[in-house]
Amino acid sequence: MKLRLATRGSKLAWGQSGQVADALRALGHEVELVRITTHGDVTTAPLASLGGAGVFVGAVRAAVLSGECDFAVHSFKDLPTAPAADLALAAVPPREDPADALCTADGRGLAALPSGARVGTGSPRRAAQLLALRPDLETVEIRGNVETRLARAGADLDAVLLAAAGLTRIGLAGRISERLDPAVFLPAPSQGALAIECRADAEDVLAALAALDDPNTRLAAVAERAVLAGLQAGCAAPVGAHAQVLDAHLHLSAAVISTDGSTRLVQSAETTELSLAAAEALGGQVTAALLSAGAAAIVDLAATKPAPLAGRRLLLPSRCPAGLVEALTSAGALITQAEFTRQEPLELTDFRAAATAGYDWLVLSSAAALTALAAQGYDLAANLPDGAKVAAVGPATARALTSAGLTPDLVANPGGGAALVAAFEAGPGVVLLPSAETASPEPATGLRANGWTVHTPAVYRTVPLPVSEPVQRAWPSFDAFIATAGSVAKAAAELGQPGAPVVAIGAPTAIAARDAGLNVIGVATTPDTGGLVDAVLAALG
Repeated sequence: MKLRLATRGSKLAWGQSGQVADALRALGHEVELVRITTHGDVTTAPLASLGGAGVFVGAVRAAVLSGECDFAVHSFKDLPTAPAADLALAAVPPREDPADALCTADGRGLAALPSGARVGTGSPRRAAQLLALRPDLETVEIRGNVETRLARAGADLDAVLLAAAGLTRIGLAGRISERLDPAVFLPAPSQGALAIECRADAEDVLAALAALDDPNTRLAAVAERAVLAGLQAGCAAPVGAHAQVLDAHLHLSAAVISTDGSTRLVQSAETTELSLAAAEALGGQVTAALLSAGAAAIVDLAATKPAPLAGRRLLLPSRCPAGLVEALTSAGALITQAEFTRQEPLELTDFRAAATAGYDWLVLSSAAALTALAAQGYDLAANLPDGAKVAAVGPATARALTSAGLTPDLVANPGGGAALVAAFEAGPGVVLLPSAETASPEPATGLRANGWTVHTPAVYRTVPLPVSEPVQRAWPSFDAFIATAGSVAKAAAELGQPGAPVVAIGAPTAIAARDAGLNVIGVATTPDTGGLVDAVLAALG
């Protein structure tokens, strides 16, 4: 089976995804890694200011939900505890070392650090536990990839605290000066474990990934994360948990520590029932014990970090890339959606003439063209010439073609005319590209430059719709409008809001928005959810 794996671009994410890919290849599957850039990867802001771990996973999850990729590999501790709609936790592979690790330039351990030594960490949990053991040390908040943080040990810092699993997965276990016993220095819930997600309705993918699942690791992670969920703790709360299956018992210990390390509450329990329900219940039992012991009184358990888009109001079209609303909402944005346009099918005289003349490639730049052809009774699958190939721009269009009985020979990811031209082979030959009445000239121009004869018969037109009065009245309160197409930007401009701030899905849409008198404050570098989220965060975060 051929599988596309969505992963962040950091060395750690790429390394752990590569390990999962290798395990699947050993089982006979073909796996392609697809690099997804997230705002958490490209910013140097402290993690606390990004609103928590969810900032790393939104774009990766969106790539799976949109069909761009089949599954994703996450560090389990990066996932929010709430389940994601339409996604399934397909597998939890065997756990790497869950411990935290102290790294120094000269190999000194924690006890050998001098009083006043500066120790870097981006984790309030690690900082609090460090101060509980050594209140004479100074903790310094740091950010960056593993290599960047390691480089500070022996430079401006005496030591740094990192996850042992991350160091091991990228071949840097030799840099660990001291492994901190997870029974004493409790790790983050599910630290060292991986979570493999796919669409909940992708039965063949679920079946392929199930072979990687380790039941004991899943039980331990579920028990630990149940503590986090039960305490309703955010990523800034100093909460640690460690569970493991030993001698047919599931043991769980959890701790809540005051931020200055002066108070540390620990509770433990175990069960002989090795089921997911029992693991959840065990986590609930330990949570109740911690709360009874006064956990809520020693620390702000909610510890909600300011989300990067907290309080920002965004206006989106009703039809937008899969996962976009969810990703922006998870970043704190307040979303309003409205219908700005509709597609109206046109007579197919020009299209039928071009199709009858023959072609080598049929290219669909959007699902709207397919819908328009179907509305006029034209069956693409039945009329495809022998030997002709089919290309789709973006995964959504590819899914629409597959549903219509046509399997694309080429899918241009992440979408947009530039991606199509870059992926397309050189001519000569004939390309049939049914389009909108006012389509962007980008794909046809690029294909012609590469030696192709391109026919672009219009099969539908985009008609602006009147927007509801409440949306029109609220327009001045929106921090930005997300323009997902040039036609959408033009329709929005007709509301009479000159200079309104716009984040555009790509350069052609940005041009259309500026021509319509709108103020473009951000342009996505890729025409998909990840690109739009990064553009919004860069403009408003």
